[in-house]
Amino acid sequence: MTTPRRGPGRPRKADAGDTKADLLNAALRLFARNGYAGTSIRSIAREVGLSESVLYAHFAGKQAIFDAVLSTLGPNTSLGEAAQNAGVDDDPPRYLRELVRVSLDEWEREDALLLISVMARDGLLHSPALHDAVAAMRSRVRDLFDHWITAGLIPADRAAADDLAMSFTGFIGLTRILHLHADASDQDRAQARADIRAHTETFIRLVFRGQGPVTHETRT
Repeated sequence: MTTPRRGPGRPRKADAGDTKADLLNAALRLFARNGYAGTSIRSIAREVGLSESVLYAHFAGKQAIFDAVLSTLGPNTSLGEAAQNAGVDDDPPRYLRELVRVSLDEWEREDALLLISVMARDGLLHSPALHDAVAAMRSRVRDLFDHWITAGLIPADRAAADDLAMSFTGFIGLTRILHLHADASDQDRAQARADIRAHTETFIRLVFRGQGPVTHETRT
């Protein structure tokens, strides 16, 4: 048997994935440097040494690129991936603490900090893409709380799963937007992380009270 040959100019899947990632990274750098409006499709392509036609093979336009960056680094990350994970029922308070810890670690990465700065500077906080990402993240967290209510790990009369998801994620999301960005000082970001951890502990005490001892952990 012979190995099928790729068509002319057709990138391998691995190459295509690398090119897409390179374009997203380049776009974020340029958005941060020049602003969203001040960044052109041509400049993004040139940043990684590609033609505009190659870029359009991966993305329909600049908005599609921004949406892809937001999907990768925005709110629909760790906080939104909770409900399907193994061990979710072993110790819900510990699980929530770990979820927040992982999220805070991700949000301290340079690219994640740059994304929030770009959105705040360029008036993109009300974009449909962000709205959809927040809604998707909150829906997954709601499913997590609904699962715990069904399993009897949260009393059914404590609050509806929708309300729990809004209460848990609302403060965290707002604090990220206001303080966990590239323009914030190290001290401001440290205080924001401390505030998010304190919020998590308060939430745990209120929601899981009467459900056995809650272990309070101090994280740095």
